[in-house]
Amino acid sequence: MVERWWWGKRWSNEYRPGHKPYFSIPVLNFHAGELTGIYQRRYIESAQRFEDAPRLTAQQLEALDLFDALLDDPELHLEMQLEPGDMQFIHNHQLLHDRTAFEDWPEPERRRHLLRLWLCPPDGRELPPIFAERYGSVEEGRRGGVYVPASELKAPLEG
Repeated sequence: MVERWWWGKRWSNEYRPGHKPYFSIPVLNFHAGELTGIYQRRYIESAQRFEDAPRLTAQQLEALDLFDALLDDPELHLEMQLEPGDMQFIHNHQLLHDRTAFEDWPEPERRRHLLRLWLCPPDGRELPPIFAERYGSVEEGRRGGVYVPASELKAPLEG
């Protein structure tokens, strides 16, 4: 049996009508012959702010600490420096990834501009059905990101 973890939704406008502000899915899943993962400790910890969400046990906290220690091991890292115009494509469920801290430039023309785009091609990797609790759908080509009603998509370059 794969253990499910409780994940908190981060913003109130991320809740879908009729759903709780948290959901439960496993961190690691074997599905369709593939190991598929999803992990961000702060989302697991954020579920704890809801009174009716199950509490993390001492054993679960120890498991999270061990997993974080493995993820923090420089021997397991691939580091890269992105330059202006670079594009990076990462499959969120095949490679656990993160960005390091940075200090931005004060001049607007030199500021970092990172645009994140979630892509799911029609022939994308099959996700476990339980991931629908996070994405709304696991159908290839129709998996959305976070549901935010009445959002306006924009990527401003200034200020």
